[in-house]
Amino acid sequence: EGRPLALAPGRYRVSQVAIPDGAVLVGAPELTRLELSAPGPVLVAKGVRRIALRGLVLDGANAPADFQTGALHLEDVGEAALDELAVLDAGGSGVVWLRSGGAFRRGRIEQARHAGLFCMDGNGVTVADSLVRGCRNNGLVVRRSAKADDGSVITGNRIEDTGALDGGLGWNGNAVNVSKAGGVIVSNNAIRRSAFSAVRAHETTDVLISGNTCLEGGETALYVEFGFDGAVVSGNLVDGAASGIAAANFKEGGKLAAITGNVLRNLFRRKLLDMPGEGYGLGVGIEAGAAVTGNVIENAAAFGVYAGWGPYLRDVAISGNVIRDCEVGVAVSVVDGAGPATIAGNLIAGSRKGAVVGYRWTEAATRDLAVVGAAGFSGLTVGSNTVR
Repeated sequence: EGRPLALAPGRYRVSQVAIPDGAVLVGAPELTRLELSAPGPVLVAKGVRRIALRGLVLDGANAPADFQTGALHLEDVGEAALDELAVLDAGGSGVVWLRSGGAFRRGRIEQARHAGLFCMDGNGVTVADSLVRGCRNNGLVVRRSAKADDGSVITGNRIEDTGALDGGLGWNGNAVNVSKAGGVIVSNNAIRRSAFSAVRAHETTDVLISGNTCLEGGETALYVEFGFDGAVVSGNLVDGAASGIAAANFKEGGKLAAITGNVLRNLFRRKLLDMPGEGYGLGVGIEAGAAVTGNVIENAAAFGVYAGWGPYLRDVAISGNVIRDCEVGVAVSVVDGAGPATIAGNLIAGSRKGAVVGYRWTEAATRDLAVVGAAGFSGLTVGSNTVR
């Protein structure tokens, strides 16, 4: 009849309850609990145009499931309006969105075995003003099966204590993980204690990462990687991470990034994951078609900015940055085949091993180019930097 179904406060033992088209299910926030009584989702909607859920607690009882099975499970749903939901102890992922659209607002997702929210081939999903805490592999995942426009918006959330229970080199352990999804916005989130990245964007197009506060991360805080094409990383604050920002992998086609107005500090070395020894410890790492402007970088254990990796350097500008108390202010690749780079108009203070130094892979290959100039390297311009 199209009327809302109101559930009174209390405990309801349920499993795999099918939500029909047009359903509106309303409870008393934090008091109406739907607890899983048998394996499978608590609630599931498939092939419907619109549903709305509000004020419910969904308890997954830690029943084992894979990462594409949610305590709340949506498949081919035109629009799901999810407000003031608490999704707890999911044995798979907390909320799963498969080929579906809609929004999750003012809710919380805690202690999911895999991802807090997993979206595959979504239709402009929004996750806003919510708490995601203690999820054991990823916080919020936006993924597509093939590279395409997506349009998801992740904004105003608090995402804490994201683990990497199943290990790997970075596929797990991220507060926000975006893969092959274009046109995604990740903005104004407060992110703490991610095992790997606060935001990891893999093979994306036109991604915007802005205004996020990223504290106490375990690896690169903001990572745009692999075959990405177009990224803006602006106005973020990173305090405590193995590295601050990376826009890398030109070898796989990664290019076009504007990295502007970020504050990055207290960046440390740590063990490498795929080979012996230590690495990381840099403020910003870039490779191709990138501008690094107006950033403040302080206390990076290795490099304030590292431009290029071997021959994978092309069309990079580094200007107007304040770089303080780093081992090397700016490192730039000078191997044969490296492309053009301009390093100008920066203030570089307290660099222990040089303000601007040319590198061949991991080895310093020049004197301080801020002092002696870069006349011997075609395509490399170093000038008008203030060094003290």
